[in-house]
Amino acid sequence: MDRLAEYLKRGWHGKGNHAVTDVIINADDLGYSEAVNLAIEQALSLGRISSATLMANAPATSGGLAVARRHPEASVGIHLNLTEFEPLSDPAPLRDVGLLDGSGRFAGTIRSFRASRALQRACFAELDAQIQHLRDQGFHPSHLDSHHHIHTIGWMLPVVQRLQRRHAIRRLRNTMNVYGGRDVDGSPARRAPSLRLRSAKRAWQVAMRLGGGRLPEVFTGLHIFLEDPSRPEFLSASSIELMCHPGQDGFEAETARLLDPGRPVLDGRFRLQTFHDLPD
Repeated sequence: MDRLAEYLKRGWHGKGNHAVTDVIINADDLGYSEAVNLAIEQALSLGRISSATLMANAPATSGGLAVARRHPEASVGIHLNLTEFEPLSDPAPLRDVGLLDGSGRFAGTIRSFRASRALQRACFAELDAQIQHLRDQGFHPSHLDSHHHIHTIGWMLPVVQRLQRRHAIRRLRNTMNVYGGRDVDGSPARRAPSLRLRSAKRAWQVAMRLGGGRLPEVFTGLHIFLEDPSRPEFLSASSIELMCHPGQDGFEAETARLLDPGRPVLDGRFRLQTFHDLPD
Protein backbone atom coordinates (compact mmCIF):
# COMPACT_ATOMS: atom_id res chain seq x y z
CA MET A 1 0.00 0.00 0.00
CA ASP A 2 2.90 2.39 0.68
CA ARG A 3 4.14 2.05 -2.91
CA LEU A 4 0.63 2.50 -4.27
CA ALA A 5 0.23 5.67 -2.22
CA GLU A 6 3.56 6.93 -3.54
CA TYR A 7 2.49 6.22 -7.13
CA LEU A 8 -0.79 8.05 -6.67
CA LYS A 9 1.06 11.00 -5.19
CA ARG A 10 3.70 11.21 -7.92
CA GLY A 11 1.85 9.85 -10.91
CA TRP A 12 -1.53 11.52 -10.70
CA HIS A 13 -1.40 14.79 -8.80
CA GLY A 14 1.03 16.70 -11.03
CA LYS A 15 3.36 19.39 -9.81
CA GLY A 16 1.08 21.06 -7.32
CA ASN A 17 2.24 24.60 -6.57
CA HIS A 18 5.56 24.46 -8.43
CA ALA A 19 5.87 27.31 -10.91
CA VAL A 20 8.24 25.61 -13.34
CA THR A 21 7.93 22.25 -15.07
CA ASP A 22 11.04 20.09 -15.47
CA VAL A 23 11.58 18.95 -19.07
CA ILE A 24 14.01 16.32 -20.36
CA ILE A 25 14.68 16.51 -24.10
CA ASN A 26 16.08 13.12 -25.11
CA ALA A 27 17.62 12.33 -28.49
CA ASP A 28 17.01 8.73 -29.48
CA ASP A 29 19.26 6.54 -31.66
CA LEU A 30 22.74 7.67 -30.62
CA GLY A 31 25.05 5.25 -32.42
CA TYR A 32 22.65 4.61 -35.31
CA SER A 33 24.94 6.33 -37.82
CA GLU A 34 27.70 8.92 -37.86
CA ALA A 35 25.20 11.47 -39.23
CA VAL A 36 22.93 10.87 -36.24
CA ASN A 37 25.88 11.07 -33.84
CA LEU A 38 26.94 14.40 -35.34
CA ALA A 39 23.48 15.94 -35.10
CA ILE A 40 23.01 14.76 -31.51
CA GLU A 41 26.39 16.14 -30.49
CA GLN A 42 25.58 19.47 -32.12
CA ALA A 43 22.30 19.65 -30.18
CA LEU A 44 24.09 18.77 -26.93
CA SER A 45 26.80 21.36 -27.54
CA LEU A 46 24.19 24.05 -28.19
CA GLY A 47 22.32 23.12 -25.01
CA ARG A 48 19.19 22.32 -26.98
CA ILE A 49 18.81 18.82 -25.57
CA SER A 50 19.77 17.40 -22.20
CA SER A 51 19.78 13.66 -22.75
CA ALA A 52 20.31 10.87 -25.28
CA THR A 53 20.05 7.11 -25.52
CA LEU A 54 22.72 4.91 -27.06
CA MET A 55 22.19 1.80 -29.18
CA ALA A 56 24.58 -1.05 -28.32
CA ASN A 57 24.35 -3.01 -31.59
CA ALA A 58 24.29 -0.25 -34.20
CA PRO A 59 26.84 0.61 -36.91
CA ALA A 60 28.15 3.74 -35.13
CA THR A 61 27.96 2.63 -31.49
CA SER A 62 31.65 3.38 -30.86
CA GLY A 63 31.20 6.92 -32.13
CA GLY A 64 28.11 7.29 -29.95
CA LEU A 65 30.12 6.23 -26.91
CA ALA A 66 32.65 8.94 -27.71
CA VAL A 67 29.86 11.53 -27.87
CA ALA A 68 28.57 10.39 -24.47
CA ARG A 69 32.03 10.69 -22.94
CA ARG A 70 32.44 14.21 -24.28
CA HIS A 71 29.17 15.33 -22.68
CA PRO A 72 29.11 14.36 -19.00
CA GLU A 73 26.57 17.11 -18.38
CA ALA A 74 23.93 15.06 -20.19
CA SER A 75 22.10 11.95 -19.06
CA VAL A 76 22.88 9.16 -21.51
CA GLY A 77 20.94 5.93 -21.27
CA ILE A 78 20.57 2.77 -23.33
CA HIS A 79 18.24 2.49 -26.31
CA LEU A 80 17.22 -1.17 -26.07
CA ASN A 81 16.88 -2.66 -29.53
CA LEU A 82 15.07 -5.76 -30.79
CA THR A 83 13.99 -4.42 -34.18
CA GLU A 84 17.11 -3.53 -36.21
CA PHE A 85 20.67 -4.74 -36.91
CA GLU A 86 22.32 -7.95 -35.68
CA PRO A 87 22.02 -9.24 -32.12
CA LEU A 88 24.89 -9.32 -29.65
CA SER A 89 23.79 -12.52 -27.94
CA ASP A 90 23.59 -16.09 -29.26
CA PRO A 91 21.30 -15.75 -32.30
CA ALA A 92 19.91 -19.28 -32.07
CA PRO A 93 17.21 -18.62 -29.43
CA LEU A 94 16.19 -15.40 -31.20
CA ARG A 95 15.98 -17.27 -34.50
CA ASP A 96 13.98 -20.07 -32.91
CA VAL A 97 11.29 -17.67 -31.69
CA GLY A 98 11.15 -15.85 -35.03
CA LEU A 99 12.74 -12.49 -34.19
CA LEU A 100 15.47 -12.71 -36.85
CA ASP A 101 15.20 -12.61 -40.63
CA GLY A 102 17.09 -14.86 -43.05
CA SER A 103 20.21 -12.70 -42.86
CA GLY A 104 20.43 -12.97 -39.07
CA ARG A 105 19.25 -9.43 -38.41
CA PHE A 106 16.23 -8.38 -36.37
CA ALA A 107 13.14 -8.62 -38.55
CA GLY A 108 11.25 -5.80 -36.83
CA THR A 109 8.21 -8.00 -36.20
CA ILE A 110 8.32 -8.23 -32.40
CA ARG A 111 4.87 -6.68 -31.92
CA SER A 112 3.25 -9.50 -33.88
CA PHE A 113 4.24 -12.11 -31.29
CA ARG A 114 2.30 -13.36 -28.30
CA ALA A 115 4.06 -13.94 -25.01
CA SER A 116 5.92 -17.17 -24.34
CA ARG A 117 8.66 -18.07 -21.91
CA ALA A 118 11.04 -18.87 -24.74
CA LEU A 119 10.41 -15.46 -26.29
CA GLN A 120 10.90 -13.64 -22.99
CA ARG A 121 14.10 -15.58 -22.24
CA ALA A 122 15.55 -14.78 -25.67
CA CYS A 123 14.67 -11.10 -25.34
CA PHE A 124 16.16 -10.87 -21.86
CA ALA A 125 19.40 -12.53 -22.95
CA GLU A 126 19.81 -10.13 -25.87
CA LEU A 127 18.97 -6.97 -23.95
CA ASP A 128 21.17 -8.05 -21.05
CA ALA A 129 24.01 -8.54 -23.55
CA GLN A 130 23.41 -5.06 -24.97
CA ILE A 131 23.59 -3.40 -21.56
CA GLN A 132 26.62 -5.44 -20.51
CA HIS A 133 28.41 -4.69 -23.79
CA LEU A 134 28.26 -0.96 -23.04
CA ARG A 135 29.04 -1.34 -19.34
CA ASP A 136 32.14 -3.36 -20.20
CA GLN A 137 33.40 -0.26 -22.00
CA GLY A 138 33.02 1.91 -18.92
CA PHE A 139 29.60 3.29 -19.83
CA HIS A 140 27.22 3.95 -16.93
CA PRO A 141 23.66 4.31 -18.27
CA SER A 142 21.39 6.83 -16.61
CA HIS A 143 18.13 5.31 -17.83
CA LEU A 144 16.45 2.93 -20.26
CA ASP A 145 14.24 3.44 -23.26
CA SER A 146 13.90 1.48 -26.49
CA HIS A 147 13.88 1.49 -30.26
CA HIS A 148 10.28 1.56 -31.49
CA HIS A 149 9.10 1.55 -27.85
CA ILE A 150 9.49 -2.21 -27.45
CA HIS A 151 9.98 -1.85 -23.68
CA THR A 152 6.30 -0.89 -23.35
CA ILE A 153 4.94 -4.10 -24.94
CA GLY A 154 2.83 -5.76 -22.26
CA TRP A 155 4.64 -9.10 -22.15
CA MET A 156 8.00 -7.29 -22.03
CA LEU A 157 7.21 -5.89 -18.57
CA PRO A 158 8.86 -8.72 -16.56
CA VAL A 159 11.83 -8.68 -18.95
CA VAL A 160 12.42 -4.95 -18.44
CA GLN A 161 11.95 -5.14 -14.67
CA ARG A 162 14.44 -8.00 -14.47
CA LEU A 163 16.93 -5.91 -16.45
CA GLN A 164 16.36 -2.99 -14.09
CA ARG A 165 17.08 -5.14 -11.06
CA ARG A 166 20.11 -6.84 -12.58
CA HIS A 167 21.76 -3.59 -13.65
CA ALA A 168 20.36 -1.27 -10.94
CA ILE A 169 18.79 1.12 -13.47
CA ARG A 170 15.59 2.51 -11.96
CA ARG A 171 14.92 5.38 -14.35
CA LEU A 172 13.23 4.74 -17.66
CA ARG A 173 10.96 6.23 -20.30
CA ASN A 174 7.23 6.32 -19.73
CA THR A 175 4.75 5.09 -22.31
CA MET A 176 3.46 7.88 -24.55
CA ASN A 177 0.52 9.63 -22.91
CA VAL A 178 0.07 12.96 -24.75
CA TYR A 179 -0.85 13.01 -28.45
CA GLY A 180 -0.92 15.67 -31.12
CA GLY A 181 -2.76 16.52 -34.29
CA ARG A 182 0.13 15.94 -36.68
CA ASP A 183 3.01 13.53 -37.13
CA VAL A 184 6.59 14.78 -37.19
CA ASP A 185 6.47 15.15 -41.00
CA GLY A 186 3.43 17.42 -40.78
CA SER A 187 0.90 14.86 -42.00
CA PRO A 188 -2.31 14.29 -40.02
CA ALA A 189 -1.67 12.09 -37.00
CA ARG A 190 -3.10 8.66 -36.62
CA ARG A 191 -6.11 8.27 -34.34
CA ALA A 192 -5.48 8.60 -30.63
CA PRO A 193 -5.28 5.30 -28.73
CA SER A 194 -8.49 3.46 -27.97
CA LEU A 195 -9.85 3.29 -24.45
CA ARG A 196 -8.54 -0.27 -24.23
CA LEU A 197 -5.01 0.79 -25.18
CA ARG A 198 -5.10 3.75 -22.81
CA SER A 199 -6.11 1.41 -20.00
CA ALA A 200 -3.23 -0.92 -20.89
CA LYS A 201 -0.82 2.02 -20.85
CA ARG A 202 -2.08 3.12 -17.45
CA ALA A 203 -1.67 -0.42 -16.10
CA TRP A 204 1.91 -0.49 -17.43
CA GLN A 205 2.68 2.81 -15.69
CA VAL A 206 1.29 1.56 -12.39
CA ALA A 207 3.22 -1.72 -12.61
CA MET A 208 6.47 0.08 -13.42
CA ARG A 209 6.11 2.52 -10.54
CA LEU A 210 5.10 -0.18 -8.08
CA GLY A 211 8.15 -2.17 -9.20
CA GLY A 212 10.42 0.71 -8.23
CA GLY A 213 10.74 2.38 -11.62
CA ARG A 214 11.20 6.12 -11.84
CA LEU A 215 9.74 7.72 -14.94
CA PRO A 216 8.68 11.20 -16.04
CA GLU A 217 5.00 11.89 -15.57
CA VAL A 218 4.47 12.89 -19.22
CA PHE A 219 6.11 11.44 -22.31
CA THR A 220 5.52 12.69 -25.84
CA GLY A 221 7.33 13.79 -28.97
CA LEU A 222 9.06 17.15 -29.24
CA HIS A 223 6.94 18.05 -32.27
CA ILE A 224 3.75 17.45 -30.27
CA PHE A 225 4.96 19.67 -27.44
CA LEU A 226 5.86 22.44 -29.87
CA GLU A 227 2.34 22.40 -31.35
CA ASP A 228 1.07 23.95 -28.11
CA PRO A 229 3.28 24.09 -24.99
CA SER A 230 0.35 25.68 -23.12
CA ARG A 231 -1.69 22.48 -23.07
CA PRO A 232 -2.90 21.68 -19.54
CA GLU A 233 -1.16 18.29 -19.65
CA PHE A 234 2.18 20.09 -19.92
CA LEU A 235 1.60 22.96 -17.51
CA SER A 236 0.26 20.70 -14.73
CA ALA A 237 2.95 18.01 -15.04
CA SER A 238 5.74 17.58 -12.52
CA SER A 239 8.11 16.27 -15.20
CA ILE A 240 8.05 15.78 -18.97
CA GLU A 241 10.22 13.84 -21.39
CA LEU A 242 10.28 14.98 -25.01
CA MET A 243 11.61 12.54 -27.60
CA CYS A 244 13.47 13.74 -30.69
CA HIS A 245 15.54 12.19 -33.49
CA PRO A 246 18.29 14.56 -34.66
CA GLY A 247 19.94 13.51 -37.90
CA GLN A 248 17.48 10.73 -38.74
CA ASP A 249 15.84 10.43 -42.15
CA GLY A 250 12.33 11.85 -42.00
CA PHE A 251 13.19 14.20 -39.13
CA GLU A 252 14.88 16.94 -41.13
CA ALA A 253 12.49 19.70 -40.01
CA GLU A 254 12.81 18.67 -36.37
CA THR A 255 16.60 18.60 -36.66
CA ALA A 256 16.68 22.07 -38.23
CA ARG A 257 14.43 23.38 -35.44
CA LEU A 258 16.64 21.90 -32.75
CA LEU A 259 19.85 23.25 -34.23
CA ASP A 260 18.54 26.80 -34.75
CA PRO A 261 19.72 28.78 -31.69
CA GLY A 262 17.48 31.68 -32.69
CA ARG A 263 14.33 29.68 -31.97
CA PRO A 264 13.93 28.72 -28.30
CA VAL A 265 12.47 25.31 -27.58
CA LEU A 266 11.38 26.08 -24.01
CA ASP A 267 10.04 29.28 -22.49
CA GLY A 268 10.23 30.45 -18.88
CA ARG A 269 7.53 28.05 -17.72
CA PHE A 270 9.85 25.10 -18.31
CA ARG A 271 13.30 24.12 -17.07
CA LEU A 272 15.66 21.83 -19.00
CA GLN A 273 16.71 18.89 -16.82
CA THR A 274 18.18 15.40 -17.21
CA PHE A 275 17.17 11.92 -16.08
CA HIS A 276 19.64 12.35 -13.22
CA ASP A 277 17.27 14.99 -11.83
CA LEU A 278 14.30 12.62 -11.51
CA PRO A 279 13.63 12.08 -7.79
CA ASP A 280 14.42 8.75 -6.17
